Amino acid sequence: MKKIIDNWLNPELVEFLEKNYSCETPHFFSQNSTGKNHSMENSFYESELNPNEAMNRYLVYKLFKTLKKNYSFKTFQLIRMYLNVQWPNMNGTFHQDDGNFTCIYMATKSRRENDGVFEIKGQEKIQFVQNRLVCFDAQKMHRGLAPKKGIRITLAFKTKLL
Repeated sequence: MKKIIDNWLNPELVEFLEKNYSCETPHFFSQNSTGKNHSMENSFYESELNPNEAMNRYLVYKLFKTLKKNYSFKTFQLIRMYLNVQWPNMNGTFHQDDGNFTCIYMATKSRRENDGVFEIKGQEKIQFVQNRLVCFDAQKMHRGLAPKKGIRITLAFKTKLL
């Protein structure tokens, strides 16, 4: 079960989040797709977000309203939310997520087609498009590829559907 929702947020909020996530939110070089930090290979930046801060509470609220509208689910539980920040050559590796349902919000602009694509193993590659929300089964193997130029920032929502 995969869903792609374009133009998820209003344009002013998209602009605000891109600037905030790119320039004002601290990023830490410590993340890789599997969560294991045994080597720096395939590592990238991450920023854990507090779901109780006002802006993040709004985004979770918006996500849950979107999911109820598009999936008719009754109960959701947010496990965690965080930013993945990738620069050139910081490709993710195929992995599964905690929880059973993941949504990623594509926060920054893509520089060109096929740049920084999102891939669910065995399915078509999903173009990285700013203001796109992609929701999928967290247990499906997936990865985010690095951009050739610039920065790729996604906001990950790890959820559990009850």
